[in-house]
Formats: sequence, C-alpha cells, structure tokens
Amino acid sequence: MLQIPVAYNGITSCVVTLREMEKKFFDILRIVQKNPVFGKTLMCGGMLDEKRMEILYEILYAIDRGELTDTRNDIFQYGSLIGKKDLLARQIFLCLLILLDEQEQMIRK
Repeated sequence: MLQIPVAYNGITSCVVTLREMEKKFFDILRIVQKNPVFGKTLMCGGMLDEKRMEILYEILYAIDRGELTDTRNDIFQYGSLIGKKDLLARQIFLCLLILLDEQEQMIRK
C-alpha cells in the first residue's frame, strides 16, 4: 500500500521538474527568437544547422502571430532534419509540438 503514494509522489515530482525544464527551454527559444546573434552562436557551436535554424525561426514567429495553419507541417519538416544523435534538436522538436498544442488549446477556448 505504501508503494502507491510513494510512486505517485515520485511521478508528480518528475512532472513538476519536467514542466520547470520545459518553461526554461521555451525561455531559451524566445531568447533565440529575439536575439539572432545567440542563434548564430548555437549554429557556430555545431548545435544547430542553418536550415533547421531558419525553420525554427519561422515556426516561432508563426506561433507568436497565431498563424498555426501550416506550423505543424513546419515542425515535422524541422524534425525530419534531425540526426540520430542530435538530442538538442529532438528536445526542441518535442517542445515545439507541446508549444503548438498549448497555443491551439488557447485559441479554442
């Protein structure tokens, strides 16, 4: 019996931590969006290539403007450019999908 509350608390703690990490990550994406120099630094460091960065900018600007019609396709286009070992790009891909879903839910309300 004691294991269920402990497991629940552990899961809840993980979810809270993931939400905090997600918020920080979205803050970083906003910084990249508003400060192209930071984005160029990421590209120079080999963390993002130019094609993916261009798509990332388009996606973030479209989401900010509420133009969500083609955004999901753009996100999957971004995802198709991700290499096997590129964990940063995979995380960005997942965060973009979450961000889009949240924006769509806000519009529906």
